[in-house]
Amino acid sequence: MAFCSLLYAFAFLELPAPLHLPLSWRGVPIEFIEAGALAAAIDPGLPWQALQADDEQLLQAALLHDRVICDLFRQQPVLPLQFGTVFVSPDGLVQHLLRHGERYRERIRALTGMGEYTLKLAPQLLHPESDDFEQTDWEREQLQSQLKARYGSLVDGAARRGVERVHLLIPVCEENLLRQRVTDWQSEYHCWQLDVQGPLPPYHFA
Repeated sequence: MAFCSLLYAFAFLELPAPLHLPLSWRGVPIEFIEAGALAAAIDPGLPWQALQADDEQLLQAALLHDRVICDLFRQQPVLPLQFGTVFVSPDGLVQHLLRHGERYRERIRALTGMGEYTLKLAPQLLHPESDDFEQTDWEREQLQSQLKARYGSLVDGAARRGVERVHLLIPVCEENLLRQRVTDWQSEYHCWQLDVQGPLPPYHFA
């Protein structure tokens, strides 16, 4: 079955593009399409439509998507695109960047120096036979209240296997302060195991 060629896009960023290029689906450096002061990081060799019929290959594409964006983020601010973002032609991508370029540039600049951190909250059954669910709920509410009071850029993530997630966007220079707060909260709220991960590209704030 024949598939039309699509341009797979990872992220938008301001020029100049980074010097160290992540590898693409076929093991060669990714490419950039430039328009004005912006560039799109793309992989013209990723067979996006063909991958839809193979779950394992689709998973590998998702891992590649994350790896490329993380590699770029370590070098300069990026505006991550959702997994599966494709454009039908180079000209269509250029026109898109020219049409929305100023908005994208403003967003990239707002994200400069920022990182996304994920706070995981896992319930701890200290005494399963007599677990105090009211205390667990109260501690969750207290944590949520403190997070909202201290951090303006916050997104509640989807719970997985009972582990709740909260995504925070903060200056990377404040990472140590965040980790110290999490340590302090852990000593205060014993019904939850707290863990913070990051910095990551601003997936939930792009």
